[in-house]
Amino acid sequence: MQRDAFDEFTDRLSAWASTADGVLGLVLQGSTAGTSHPPDGWSDHDFSVIAEPGATERLRSSTAWLPRRAAAIALHERDTEHGAWVVYDDGHLLEYAVFTLDELASSRTGAHRVVVDRVGDLAERIRPTLSPPPRDPRRLATALHRALLVGGGRAARGERLVARRHLVDAAGSLLAITALLAPPERAVGDPHDLWRRVESTHPAVAAALEPILVRSDATAALELARLAERLAGGQAWWPGELALAVRERLTAVSG
Repeated sequence: MQRDAFDEFTDRLSAWASTADGVLGLVLQGSTAGTSHPPDGWSDHDFSVIAEPGATERLRSSTAWLPRRAAAIALHERDTEHGAWVVYDDGHLLEYAVFTLDELASSRTGAHRVVVDRVGDLAERIRPTLSPPPRDPRRLATALHRALLVGGGRAARGERLVARRHLVDAAGSLLAITALLAPPERAVGDPHDLWRRVESTHPAVAAALEPILVRSDATAALELARLAERLAGGQAWWPGELALAVRERLTAVSG
């Protein structure tokens, strides 16, 4: 979607939320908010509607309230307790959730902008939802090595697709460890999805991970284990004996 059309839809959505019955607020999220990074041609509309209890199900289960576009809606589907997604026939995507004020505490918010506040304190109510639960680095490191051990074994057996899944799990743990150890180099990451914008926030890690994840063999698992050791091996919480055992096992099966 072109930027002017994107902004026009956002403005019309905000105008609707300002006057609609049962609606208490509108919160734009991600690139739709335009706070840490602007929308581009690949951005979807990502937002939350804050509503009175009597209005939530109507907004979650219907698209009648959405601003009209020239493109027709190809799909509207509820995908969570609070949320739904919409795809137009030109490929544009909306992802939205509808919360009551009491349900707002269960939401998870990163980059955002409150554009309609008919309550008066939505920004304060959202504040506790900004940070994900704290992560235990040792648990992340042990989960990483378990995934590598299993994935390397599956690869050695010839089960390459399931091996790739375990390598992706291990890479996810490594990204979480990276986020704990190193501040972003450029741009702002997504605290709720650590895979987002890694190429900008931690470019060296992204560059090292990409060729590893292209493959799904035991050697790739070994390379990921070595990368993890280089990044975090000096930390007091690092499970050194486990890491050594996994590397030796992967060396044996990748030979």
